[in-house]
Amino acid sequence: MNAISVSGVTKSFRGDMSLKKREVLRGVTFEARSGEALGFLGSNGAGKTTSIKIILGLIRADGGTVELFGRPAGCRDAASRTGYLPEMPYFYPHLTLAEFLEFCGRLSGVPARDLARRIDRVLETVDLAPHRGLRLKGFSKGMLQRAGLAQAILHDPDLLVLDEPFSGLDPVGRRLVRDVLVDLKARGKTIFFSSHILPDMEALCDRVAIIRDGVIAKTLGLDELVRLGEGRIEITARGVRPGTLAGLDECVSSAAPRGEETFVVVREQRFVRSVIERLYERGADVISVAGVRRSLEDIFMQEIARPAWPARAETPGGERSSEPAAFVGF
Repeated sequence: MNAISVSGVTKSFRGDMSLKKREVLRGVTFEARSGEALGFLGSNGAGKTTSIKIILGLIRADGGTVELFGRPAGCRDAASRTGYLPEMPYFYPHLTLAEFLEFCGRLSGVPARDLARRIDRVLETVDLAPHRGLRLKGFSKGMLQRAGLAQAILHDPDLLVLDEPFSGLDPVGRRLVRDVLVDLKARGKTIFFSSHILPDMEALCDRVAIIRDGVIAKTLGLDELVRLGEGRIEITARGVRPGTLAGLDECVSSAAPRGEETFVVVREQRFVRSVIERLYERGADVISVAGVRRSLEDIFMQEIARPAWPARAETPGGERSSEPAAFVGF
């Protein structure tokens, strides 16, 4: 059973000073499998936070269906198995950290006999145990982010939904949160999170769903990310003069100078010899030849560089459809 199943979800909002609706989600469809880490990637305004709020039942979709563990989004059973960290969490500043977690634990239905033990455990997990007696109004942004993660995992949920969990964290805090999420995934928890920090997403995720203009433009797994780079070779050379690689567009996808060196990406293995011979013929020195793979950032930048989806696509019968005209499937 999937932890999250989203099918054909649409959502529009009216502007503050207008009756005209703005379509934010236009048929979002994806799933998060139980026990996996699924990243949710998209530009600002692509529909990430709206999708997350619909998944949690905080707002209603105009159309489509959302289920958590086979139950409708927003129902009590699904909510009890879910932990949530919003992008901009609110904390009662007058409470101490321990008081805040006790409050959250009671709301989440943690048995009173277990609550103190669980608070101790999550404070150790997020490295905030020495600060349990301090009021939240004195916490830094990074400390508040870790406090938010603590409340999300306090009731030991099966699903974690995290909106920008690395926001405001320094490198040490990012590493700590990443290690916590890796441990939770190893324990069979499902993690669904959005982030703009692509290296962390690439390190954590089994799969990534890219949302663009209100639709899922692409989903891919880490194994596919590796396959997408198979056969691409990077040659590092010195003394490459302008025009050295002229006429080799079929063989070379890019050539980027960085100081005295030039990094030449060859499209396929079979072109490497021709490129190296050209470099030597024109007086350049080849320093290294290495295989490369595309990064998640490469894939994301390629997707957002595509032409924008049309507002509506024509169906064969002449009717207007909410599906994008050039949908990139799973």
